[in-house]
Amino acid sequence: MTILEQTGTPPRSTASPARRPYAEFMKIWEEGYVSNRISFEIMHTPGVFIVAGAPLRDGDGRLRRELILEHLAATVASAPMFRLRLQRSLLGLTPPAWVPDEEFDLARHVVFADDVVDLDTADLRRLSGDDDGVMSIRHPLWRIRVTELSDGDVAIGNMLHHASLDGLSGMKAMSVMNVKSPDEHLPAPVDPFAGMRAARRWELPALAVRQWWDDLDTPRLRAAWRSYTAKPFVRRARRVAARLLLPVRYGAGGEAARAAALRPRHSSYRRLDAALAGRRARELGGTLSDLLMASTIGAWNGREREVKLRFPVSFHSENAPKARNNVRDMEIHGDADTPLAERVASVHAQVAARDTAWDGHVVPGAPIGYTTLLPWVSRPRYFAGGEVLAMVPFPASLGGDRLAAAGIMYNGSLFIGANMPTDLDVEATVGRIFTLMTGSEDPGRYRPRDTTGNDEP
Repeated sequence: MTILEQTGTPPRSTASPARRPYAEFMKIWEEGYVSNRISFEIMHTPGVFIVAGAPLRDGDGRLRRELILEHLAATVASAPMFRLRLQRSLLGLTPPAWVPDEEFDLARHVVFADDVVDLDTADLRRLSGDDDGVMSIRHPLWRIRVTELSDGDVAIGNMLHHASLDGLSGMKAMSVMNVKSPDEHLPAPVDPFAGMRAARRWELPALAVRQWWDDLDTPRLRAAWRSYTAKPFVRRARRVAARLLLPVRYGAGGEAARAAALRPRHSSYRRLDAALAGRRARELGGTLSDLLMASTIGAWNGREREVKLRFPVSFHSENAPKARNNVRDMEIHGDADTPLAERVASVHAQVAARDTAWDGHVVPGAPIGYTTLLPWVSRPRYFAGGEVLAMVPFPASLGGDRLAAAGIMYNGSLFIGANMPTDLDVEATVGRIFTLMTGSEDPGRYRPRDTTGNDEP
């Protein structure tokens, strides 16, 4: 692989004592994603989108790497969410914070593959950058991998991290990366944190207190007492102790523990007509999300037949405090052998009762994994002038998941992707999901440039 240097890199932040310190503190539940080596690696979240290749090539057919870097510099690298790195606090007194990376270098985040690959047979996870190693926690947690495809198109792999976003904020990140028209004028690259600097470790406790105080309701003294006493002191002390011990326990268990927790995975995807799938869902008495969950349960081919999936419930709100991750997982169960209509109705009822999902009751079934459905945009988007032709979603699955499925709605299509351990058949499983969601025979992996002529989304 080749990592290109400098071209189009936005100006870097430069440290100066006169600049105002910036820190955006992680929420407690986000902190768990960076609390040890295994959690940090599991929460790498890959994805791929396929771009029409002609606008990205010169007259001789060579990939215009500088054009791609200039696009990324003006979009991704100029957006605040892509310029923040992790900073841990002095003595573990606060959660880690996101601070500007004063050594930001776009070249560090972009990889150009040396080989041309065939999308029909490509390792999709490799296209996403999953094989490019664990990201450095000292810099922003994202990476782009650019791979030329044998049909002339280009695969853009994007590796993000769940500590910095969830599904909905991830879709906003995709909207930053891709623009609305092929000839949209892009502004000059900028440093979004000009005039600010990264807060130092020793500054974080005081900044946390100041931000906490400013966010309190009035009267502030009474609100401060209620806020502080809402959590037991012992729990706070344990969190501080855990942060202090982080250097000791971060890599606990070594490679043996990592190998046990991170089973090798493979992935595949299909494309559905979103309108037709939505109509089928309504005919079965549910939503498109209900249909995806019910179909994922029905596609499970393991010996356990009563199974359950984690399903994220979003708590994002215009009136809620800003949060990068604001979801909680509930569990949805079902019998893989019951008729699809019964499973859809059951899933729909369980989601409707989500307010009781965390009351402590035990959800029946063997846990097998996770599913989610995310809307993106209803019109085409463009990357460096090339139309985004297809999305390949990878669920943010845990190391022990045996089946995780995700759907992304884009430009009239629903793209569904699935992860499974390499000893299970992901192609057959995602094919069964397709068949259950459409009532049609599985056509195999979607190819935007299908040589049979079926290349129109």
